[in-house]
Amino acid sequence: MRKWLLIMSLGLSCAACSKKEDAEPDGVRIRVRNASPYVFESVDVDTSDGKNTYSQLAPGQSSDYKLFASAYRLAYARVIINGQTVVWQPMDYVGEKKLEIGRYTYVLGIEDLANRRTSFQLEKN
Repeated sequence: MRKWLLIMSLGLSCAACSKKEDAEPDGVRIRVRNASPYVFESVDVDTSDGKNTYSQLAPGQSSDYKLFASAYRLAYARVIINGQTVVWQPMDYVGEKKLEIGRYTYVLGIEDLANRRTSFQLEKN
């Protein structure tokens, strides 16, 4: 009887863990991907309804997801590369719709650091 209870409780625990991982996120979760040939020393993202800082990202690397109260397809982002600051600054959010609850990636590209040629894209995950 004890073995049966132990097996049942372990099975229920595993089922609960599985459901939690598979469930929809409880808000807008955003990660950052470095789509440049440069190492990002740090990245600050401000969606106008939340701020988060991401640590160092190698070229091609993605960060962990961070929770925001809400966000748009564009955001303020500040990246430090070799002590230099690169900023993406939306003019405003007029006409923009807030992102639905889910997971997203802001893909930040820097093709030419000296001339500040950059790109900013949103991917839904």
